Amino acid sequence: MKTIICGSGDVGYSIADKLSKENFDVTVVDEPSVKLNKISENLDVKVVPGIPSLPSTLMNAGAKDCEILIAVTKSDETNMIACQIGHSLFKIPKKIARIRQQDYLKGEWQKLYTKNDLPIDAIISPEQEVASAFHRRIISPGTIDMVELSDKQLKLIGFKCDNNCSHLGLTVRELSAKFPDYLANILFIFRGDKKFIVNSSTKIENNDLIYMVVETQNLKDVLKEFGHKELQAQKIVIIGGGNIGFSLAELIEKNDNGISTELIEIDKDRSQFLASQLNSVTITNGDGLDNQILDEVNIAEAGYCLAVTEDDEVNVLASLLAKRAGTKQCMALINNSSYTSLLSNIGIDITIDPKLITISKILEKVRGGGIMSDYSLGDGFGEVIEAMINKQSPLCNKNLKELNLPKSVRIGSILRDGKIIIPNSNTNFKENDDVVFFAETQYINKLEKLLSSF
Repeated sequence: MKTIICGSGDVGYSIADKLSKENFDVTVVDEPSVKLNKISENLDVKVVPGIPSLPSTLMNAGAKDCEILIAVTKSDETNMIACQIGHSLFKIPKKIARIRQQDYLKGEWQKLYTKNDLPIDAIISPEQEVASAFHRRIISPGTIDMVELSDKQLKLIGFKCDNNCSHLGLTVRELSAKFPDYLANILFIFRGDKKFIVNSSTKIENNDLIYMVVETQNLKDVLKEFGHKELQAQKIVIIGGGNIGFSLAELIEKNDNGISTELIEIDKDRSQFLASQLNSVTITNGDGLDNQILDEVNIAEAGYCLAVTEDDEVNVLASLLAKRAGTKQCMALINNSSYTSLLSNIGIDITIDPKLITISKILEKVRGGGIMSDYSLGDGFGEVIEAMINKQSPLCNKNLKELNLPKSVRIGSILRDGKIIIPNSNTNFKENDDVVFFAETQYINKLEKLLSSF
């Protein structure tokens, strides 16, 4: 599939890398730079130097026979113009743009994004997606990762299995037999540096990071069985009032779940803006690295401290100061993924990489075959994919025995007629089933073909 990616930054590089490995015909367009050279040297893709929003540049990149245009330059305006030109001059069928400026995303302006005005088929807002990722973790205590699937009836959760778990040493088969009434299914485990899909004989070990799908109404009970009895936080402190901090505070405020929220912002003008926009969130103008400011917001009483400034080092240090002061859990926004593996060892409970979240959302829009959601995990290990079974799909009216799927693809659940089903080898897929899969990266292309209509 011919794809043009406008932008050679970290997101452009990662998307180009991922799609090229899945046999997409990828061309990356950007102004000449070290990053563009890096893509040319390291990836099996074409590169075209030039301004991505110019018709001549897109023409040189092969826009006439392009099927997908993904615009992820640093400039919102360049991304929008590239999509407009891709539509008006080259009739590119699918156009995806990353847009960061929140003013472009306000509800009253949504009518702008139509084929007759500004033809963008899918808009990715990293700030809003990251804020949602933080919020999901806040409302699911005990987890380090949580995604809602299957019309919110199912949750994909990641949690640490430690000494509080009374089921260490049991196999997946034994756990299923012990708790037959729980609609839950373990998909894969991160164990130290190893990442692997489970089978029925896989044993649960101390310090395993377990990922499973679980019916929403069983979530609390399942977490308790694995030793997680954490309560909903009553107080949260957010450090950083940029777009992410503001969006996160809005989400907490709108959900009205009784959480007392304090937000620390160093810029005075921005603090005044936040105070004018938020009703129940207390705004403090000050430095999140200042112990006096942290005392002022009673950081010791906070269930969560969320450090979401634009500076990784500030987020790390603020989290450590909050932890030392008595905050129960600290989450930090980390743009440099090379830091991530180090931070859990020094007291930061959860890190969120905006790049990975943006990539997941873009892949969700790129995928075919009735795919409704896509969530990348484990730094390229694989993807959790939610998809609708079409009548023409090779999966329809067949069971797992007949399909003989590779071991690197695992079926998590089926939503059928409003009910969650945990499938076994005899379960038939039916038309319009909402199915959650996990596939290791090298098998995603095969899964996508199985989901496609012919």
